[in-house]
Parts: sequence; structure tokens; C-alpha cells
Amino acid sequence: MDPYRIYRDQWAKALAMQATATNYTTFVAMPFHEHFSYRSRDILCTVIGAAVDEANHRADLRRRFARPERVRPRGASVISDEIITGILDSHFFLADLSFENAGVLLETGIALALKPARQIILITQGSHDELHFDVRNNHVICYNPTGALTEIADAFVGAARHFEEQVEHHIGAVKRRLSPDAIVTLNSYGQMHRLHPGLSLHAGNRGPRFQDADGVARFDAATRELRDRDLLWTDYAVGAIPGGDAYGMHATELGWAVIENMWPELRRVPPAT
Repeated sequence: MDPYRIYRDQWAKALAMQATATNYTTFVAMPFHEHFSYRSRDILCTVIGAAVDEANHRADLRRRFARPERVRPRGASVISDEIITGILDSHFFLADLSFENAGVLLETGIALALKPARQIILITQGSHDELHFDVRNNHVICYNPTGALTEIADAFVGAARHFEEQVEHHIGAVKRRLSPDAIVTLNSYGQMHRLHPGLSLHAGNRGPRFQDADGVARFDAATRELRDRDLLWTDYAVGAIPGGDAYGMHATELGWAVIENMWPELRRVPPAT
């Protein structure tokens, strides 16, 4: 496992996936073994799930919260690439720290390192005094088997609002660094995809802005800029056409996040089923 490689390669993709997602997703870390009054399936439904339902009913947000599901471990306290990317890809991380479960504590440490603190929700069935000293100073919501729903729902709503602020900030920073030609090229791709979702962007359909004498060179520079910023990717198919290869460019997840932020009417067309 290489955490640095995962973070380096996955972070921008994760943010873009989150920004273009229909629903908010939550990575839930909680004990699987049942202890005394602790029934993990009941808590997932009557505490965490109920709090999500309350957040959906009263929050004026851009998207709804998906029903949280537990991530099932594949070994005792094993932190795999899948766990790390799951934490990174989800909008929010929620951990039930009851009984100081080793796997939950490990996953919480990873989340605290990878995600903004306001997108992390910590809960416990016990008291703060029973928590491990490394997490005791974080904001942890104490619940009983049926309580604290409003406070947990508040935490979900606050996490969602913080996420949307972060998306606006990041996409705004990307947009401010783009050249006018790059912006026009993104718009052209969005317009083309709206009419013909299967087409790719290439010099043959570069648009009216690039039809002058130096149009091809400017188009190449604009698409190179967008590829360098991970807004476009090149699809190269060997032997795809008679007598040769074919290539074209498509928007990445981050590219679509920028397109949909700048031109909401150009939302991505879902693939046909």
C-alpha cells in the first residue's frame, strides 16, 4: 500500500466525482461485533440513518444524502487501498467510536489526515471520558441508542455546506487560471456533448473561434492547457478507423465539474441504458 500515491492520484478525481455526484455519500466506520446494548445494524438504521432522513427533510442543499452503509472489513484492522480510496471518495466520514474499536480508530486517523475536519462526524454511545486520548479533544456527539438525532443531522448539514463552499473555492481557483481559449474550448465540448454525447473533441471539430489562420495552433495550445490541468483526457484507439488509429479528447470528472459550474445548462448527459 502506498498512501502518498493514492492521495496524489486520487484527490483531484475524488473532489471532481463528489462535485458532480447526485447525492452526498458517507463512509461509515463502526464496530461490527455487538456488545451488550450495542446493536450495530440497529444503530445504523435508528441513529445514523434517521439523522440522514432528518437532514434530507429540513436542509436546503444542492443534493440529497444517500443512505449510509457500513464498509465491511476483509480482515482484522487491515487498512487496504480500497479503504483509503473509499474514505477519500466519500463526501463525509462518520465514525462510531464506541468501545474504541481498533479498526474504527485506524480509519478515523486516516480520515483526520485526508479530509477537512468539518466533513468528519464522530459519535459515541459512551461518554467523552471513555474515549481514547487521541480523539477525545475532537468534537464527538454522545448518543444513546435512540437519541442525539438532531445534533447528528446538524453535523451532516454543516458538513454538506462546508463541502459546497470548498467546491466553489476550488473550481473558482481553477477557472481563474484558465485562458480565454481554454474556457471557450470547454464550452464547445459541453455544447457538443449536449447534442451528440458520443463525440469527442479534436481538431476537426474545434469550433468557430479557431477557424482563423492560427486556429489549429491555438486549439492545440488550449487543449494542452486543459489536459495539463486534468480537465481533459485523450482517448486513443489503435486501428479504430480504416487505415489508421483514432483519437479524441473528453472532459475528466474535474472538467465536468468546471463545465457544470460555469454553464449549468450544459449538465452531462447520462449514458444510455
